[in-house]
Amino acid sequence: MRRREFTPNDTRSAIRLLSIRYAGTARGRNRILLGTVILCIVALTMVFGITCGKIRSEELNAIRTAGTAASGVVEDGNASQYAALKAAGYIRQAGRCVTVGPAETEETVCSIRWADADAWETLLCPAYTEIHGNYPEQVQEIMLSGRALKTLGITDPEEGMEISLRVYYGLFQSTEETFRLSGWFTDHGGEVVPGYVSEKKLSDWGIRPDEEADLIFRQADRLDWQETETRLYEDLQMSDPGQKITVSDTAAHQAVSGMVGGYGMAALGAVIVLCGIFFLCHNVLQISMAGDIRQLGLLHTIGATQKQLSKIYYSQIRRIIIPGSAAGAALSAVLLAGIIPAVLGGEYLEKTGGAEGLHIFHPAILLLSILFTDGIVLAASAGVIRRTVGMSCRESVGYTDASVRNSRKHREKDPVFIKKKRSPAGEMRYLAGRNIAGHRKRFILTVLSLFLGLETFLWADVVTSGSDYSHVIEQRPDFLIAGRFSAWGRENGYGEEYKTRDAGQDPMLTGGSCLELLYDNDYDEFSPISADVRDELMSLDGVKPEESYIMEGAYLYPVISRKGIRPLEKDSSHENADDHEMIETWSPDVVQILKEEEIRSLKNYVEEKNLAVDMDSFENGTGALILHDHALSSAQENLAQESVGEPIYFETMLSREDRIRWNRMTAKERTEQEETGDFPMKQSEEFSLCGYLDNRADGFPDIRQTWHGAEGSLYILISEKGFANIPTEKKTLYMELAADPGKEPAVNAAVQRIISEENQRRSRMTETSFEEEENGEAGIFCISKSDLMSEVSSYIRGSRMILGSISAVLLLAGFTNYFNIMVTGFLARKRELDIMESIGMTQRQKRKLIADEGAYYCLFTAGLLLTAGMAAFLPVRYYMEQKLSYFVFNWPVPEMLFLLGGLIVINGVTAWWMCKVERVWKKLI
Repeated sequence: MRRREFTPNDTRSAIRLLSIRYAGTARGRNRILLGTVILCIVALTMVFGITCGKIRSEELNAIRTAGTAASGVVEDGNASQYAALKAAGYIRQAGRCVTVGPAETEETVCSIRWADADAWETLLCPAYTEIHGNYPEQVQEIMLSGRALKTLGITDPEEGMEISLRVYYGLFQSTEETFRLSGWFTDHGGEVVPGYVSEKKLSDWGIRPDEEADLIFRQADRLDWQETETRLYEDLQMSDPGQKITVSDTAAHQAVSGMVGGYGMAALGAVIVLCGIFFLCHNVLQISMAGDIRQLGLLHTIGATQKQLSKIYYSQIRRIIIPGSAAGAALSAVLLAGIIPAVLGGEYLEKTGGAEGLHIFHPAILLLSILFTDGIVLAASAGVIRRTVGMSCRESVGYTDASVRNSRKHREKDPVFIKKKRSPAGEMRYLAGRNIAGHRKRFILTVLSLFLGLETFLWADVVTSGSDYSHVIEQRPDFLIAGRFSAWGRENGYGEEYKTRDAGQDPMLTGGSCLELLYDNDYDEFSPISADVRDELMSLDGVKPEESYIMEGAYLYPVISRKGIRPLEKDSSHENADDHEMIETWSPDVVQILKEEEIRSLKNYVEEKNLAVDMDSFENGTGALILHDHALSSAQENLAQESVGEPIYFETMLSREDRIRWNRMTAKERTEQEETGDFPMKQSEEFSLCGYLDNRADGFPDIRQTWHGAEGSLYILISEKGFANIPTEKKTLYMELAADPGKEPAVNAAVQRIISEENQRRSRMTETSFEEEENGEAGIFCISKSDLMSEVSSYIRGSRMILGSISAVLLLAGFTNYFNIMVTGFLARKRELDIMESIGMTQRQKRKLIADEGAYYCLFTAGLLLTAGMAAFLPVRYYMEQKLSYFVFNWPVPEMLFLLGGLIVINGVTAWWMCKVERVWKKLI
């Protein structure tokens, strides 16, 4: 009677023994496969982890710099629009926000806001760090930023402490408030210093956010701003034609575009990397498949079933992937969670939180990398089992994986049957070629995998070097010089926005209008850059006048017909007013003179886009254009087309003398003078309105602008001929200086000296001051390219280190693939080489044979790199240049030569190393 636990056909111990012995016979291959598994896991985790971490860090940087994660706003939205926005499938997050107005003590402290729970938690909190306390809930609670507290002189804030502020709200309404501090946070460069109050406080001020509030949102990252805006105008019912939707790309979309050009290129890159890793891991088993099939075929011959063969084979494969996965996971964690962040330190994103914002180790990516790598090994192993079982015993025992040609005719033509005298070196080359020809499939797959791995490295190098952040700054002029905002305007944060913006953004974009710009300086003779300073700057030794740029124009009061100005009106109550009524703007606006080449580029753009713009009148000096920063809604764009041909003329500001007299008058005297008209302003000839142009539209030419972007301000373009019909002198609004690289430091020092002397001179000019404190005339400022490069040098260095590590991993994977192929091929043919050695082949000849076989791989891989590889860069170049205006393409010739040289070195070293190891091993035996 058998024992209860005994089974006659229990072969588990035999299978375990055979698995161990079988693994011993393929020790060399298994060690290579173990190393390959580790490398694949580390490579995948690093490439995708670093890429995702870099994108997330750039996204976080953009969010913190902007002060919000929102990418769009529906101005003055109502409840039905909010519901429709929340229901839109392509909108990820949405919330409501109300900007009440400024709060101040002796100076402006912050801008008072309210945000609902959705807006605060999903769109505003991500922009802040070190958040303490809670969002205000009670009437007199307030939450302030660290900058606002610093303005108040508070360095150690505590919850519940009293904050006294004067808050301006509504139309010319203000109130003295004593708040209790409910919390505080650190913001990073947002242009407006925020302070948040509760909804109950809004009700106390008579503001009803349920009826009207700005609807802020973030769309799906895959959508660009234009597609999102178009869909929203279609899906939301606008309350009036003047209601506007403003959208920008999400921070994640900007980060992906800045790194790889867009999601399309990112997806393609991911597929290529996965294919390269697949070949890297698959080739080891593929090359040694013949030996595996022969050994399993012997077991199949003596009666082993498919299930038993699978257990034997998978058992020894399991002994590889388990320790390989563990080692790969440990090494990945050490590199990505410890070493790389430690190396970067605080250099990366130091302005917005430092390297702690860089998280490149992601357990989910590590898990997926392990599953992908192990899946490749198991899938290849299943192919060995399937092929073994599918063959007869005789076929499996004699399997060689060689290309067999049975035709007698082909054998007679085969070079092996043709007697030809060769040198010993030629004989080795011939035998290497015969071996390659006998394994064509393996050779083709190997060359393709090598090509794919090395091409991936070259692609990564071209894309990352071409989109390097330094190219953003290199596109900037050597020196940008413009007039500063008035002291009052700067106190309100206007004209200082460029200091916290990314270098790739327009530094002249501002939220301030000409009112803040010209406060205390609104007289006709005022020029942001005086003629003397302009001439002195242009005459500096090292400045290239022919490559420099001077923008001229003036600040004037436009007077436009009601129909002509209607596209910019928000108040629909004026729709039935007289279209021919002439409307004068209440503050001066910019009138910029375009140069001939700028007019030509603008004309080509208008013709290409078939826009309703009268460029003929503009060119001959009888017309003027209105340029706007995407300020019109879809309905307003239609009104803009109807405004072409409407009358427009300009009035000058008061002369300096008249402005001084005006400032010294009492309010009663000013009223009397306005009635008598003793301060007449000069009037230009009448022009025709040539149309409206959006400077954010696709393909808009690169036309420089001085301060612009303020909502409600006009920005008018005119030709030199047209400006001659305006009774005022041209002023210098803006300058760009190009400097000789060798003299740039000296030019920089001279520019700073001239600006400092000019600003000191202007600060003493107090006669035109509106206020008793006499602010003086606004000065000028300079943005230097070299200073910008110095400021972001640590960021560029950190970014290059991150992207360089990706290229290094891809390069290592490509070279390792070649090494594995060489070594595995040697091990697979070890018995064949031993036989050849027994009949007289020397170690030198064996080394020559192995090196010659590797040379064929090098030769064909080089051919693909130089033909198909080079051709593949053309669509990459076109794609990146379309996506990134600052992308700089360079043919990777040095990198390609380095790769080919690396293959040659690895080929020679591998052949020598394998023969050396084999000789040492034989001596030990």
